[in-house]
Amino acid sequence: MELLYFISGVLSVGVLYGVRLLRSVKSSHAELLSSFNKSSHISSARRADLREEIEDIKTLIMDIQSNMEKDQYESLGNINKRIRELDTVVYGNVDKIKQSNQVFNKNVTDAFNEITQLKQNIKTLGQDPNMLSRY
Repeated sequence: MELLYFISGVLSVGVLYGVRLLRSVKSSHAELLSSFNKSSHISSARRADLREEIEDIKTLIMDIQSNMEKDQYESLGNINKRIRELDTVVYGNVDKIKQSNQVFNKNVTDAFNEITQLKQNIKTLGQDPNMLSRY
């Protein structure tokens, strides 16, 4: 009879530990997924803003080209100045996109690495024949 109590106690502890571990894995997974979604939304918003800016720049370039066709020498200095300004804006945006992509890729890689590690830990615990004797 005491042996049954002992075995049921060990099984109960093992089951409770497993449930606790699964809950922590689930909450960790939810946090990583939330972080990934936030990064994805930020990246999407930045891309939309940059697309709008690119469209504005294209429109401005078309206006500049039409002005140059009308009179090649009229307000050439102002046009060159505006082109330089736009050039700096575009390269600044390119740098922002690169940084955003690097952060996004790092977050995704970290999330998948953590998920993989958690899966491996759960798998090794499930395959360990001596798990009950240790806990």
